[in-house]
Amino acid sequence: MPFLQYNGLKLHYIDINNQSNVADSNPLLFIHGAGSAHICWALQIKEFSKNHRIIAPDLSGHGESERAAGPASIDNGFAHEIDALVNHLNLHDFIMIGHSMGGGVAMSYVLHNYEVNPKALVLVDTSPDLELSKLALGLVKETVDDRIFMLKCGHYEEYTDACKIKKYEDEVRVHHPEIMERDLAACNKFDIRERVSEVDIPTFVLVGEHDDIIPPKVALELEKRLPHSDIAIVRNAYHSPMIEEPAEFNRLLQKFILWVGKNA
Repeated sequence: MPFLQYNGLKLHYIDINNQSNVADSNPLLFIHGAGSAHICWALQIKEFSKNHRIIAPDLSGHGESERAAGPASIDNGFAHEIDALVNHLNLHDFIMIGHSMGGGVAMSYVLHNYEVNPKALVLVDTSPDLELSKLALGLVKETVDDRIFMLKCGHYEEYTDACKIKKYEDEVRVHHPEIMERDLAACNKFDIRERVSEVDIPTFVLVGEHDDIIPPKVALELEKRLPHSDIAIVRNAYHSPMIEEPAEFNRLLQKFILWVGKNA
């Protein structure tokens, strides 16, 4: 497993490159959300690694990455980790895909004007304002939705990959609640509403139709604030459409990736 040394921490990431000619397609950099890890993108990694270089880190304190002392920060912590990884791997012309808190990390990355910017962004079920008081009720509803999702999985003869990912995330929440608590504290401090219009690169906003944490109306407001953006609603999905409706999510993502390759 590859690791990056950053600020005294070992940060884990995956880097899959099956391309004979890396110039043929844009690398895809996936950033997970609160209380999760790179595994949340497993169904996208499986699909898109056929034709793209795939990079997916575990942010500090998640997955196989070590945790820094003190509170976490989206803007002044996680975004810097992504910058270090981009430089470590010498990435260029990549598309950055961020889910929920990871979407905040992606927007912060662009606003920092680091030496290397992504060619385009995909923001999944996220907002420029992640204040906890606005998310709390949705988080409770999401927990119930996830339980129902896993109960339905139990009735299937085949235990699907989506069920395995949901089960992993649920076990992390149960056995390591400090990870989610730390992430939610970081989210509570995150607010870039006054600067989000400065995210001046092609951006695709994706949101689950039934997301209670970041409802479609919030995603629509984000899309309106972004200068070069489009939006799609993933039918029958909740807060994690890449897991709940992977076929439709992948279809929409593929459509945007092809557009970026031809136009951006």
